[in-house]
Amino acid sequence: MVVDTEPRMLKHQVVRKSLDSLLEGMSPGDPFPSERDLADAHDVSRETLRQAIRELLVAGRIERRGRTTVVAAPKVVLPLAIGSYTEAAREKGMSATRILVGWSTYSADAELAELLHIDTGAPVVQLERVFTTDDTRVGLETTRIPADRIPGLIETFDYRTSLYAELRTRGIIFGPVVDTIETVLPDAREAALLTVDTRTPMFLLNRTSYDDQGVPIEQRRSLYRGDRMTFTAVMGA
Repeated sequence: MVVDTEPRMLKHQVVRKSLDSLLEGMSPGDPFPSERDLADAHDVSRETLRQAIRELLVAGRIERRGRTTVVAAPKVVLPLAIGSYTEAAREKGMSATRILVGWSTYSADAELAELLHIDTGAPVVQLERVFTTDDTRVGLETTRIPADRIPGLIETFDYRTSLYAELRTRGIIFGPVVDTIETVLPDAREAALLTVDTRTPMFLLNRTSYDDQGVPIEQRRSLYRGDRMTFTAVMGA
């Protein structure tokens, strides 16, 4: 049996290739043609056209702004490392800040207590923030820290700045981190906070950070838009 090494392109993939060529001559922020006009120009159904558009959205080539679609800026490429993503973005010449969603204090359940090496029921401070670059909401971060580890954090910390920098000023020396990354879809609340729809692909990063003595500092859950973010990691031999 002979295996065909050149599989037949589906109709929406042919359209996608044509749209990629169209985008090469456009700039970020330029309005993208309507679905009706594109379907007519390529002589395909609206459903076929929407499949191609969907791929462009996921790839971060275009983005929705209300009822309009525009050419997207290049994805934000950030290092997967210990440190502030806000600071890393600014080093690349992008504006970046955090929007406060809220502070809360609650009792650790058994799972969180095990991660943070604290007793079940011990108080935990939670900080939830939206991460923005160039005025676009790209990430939702939820950080949980044992309350007795960082006393007075809620009263004194400026949520717009780097939490890691704040912890270092309090004498904490960072050691290893354990990261797990998977792809997910946002729930309705997360989608609303990031101003996207619930079909937008996301990177979910769960991190436990330790100090130089091996004691857990924080548990962090970070949700990043897959259409706007790319991460890099440097690994040694």
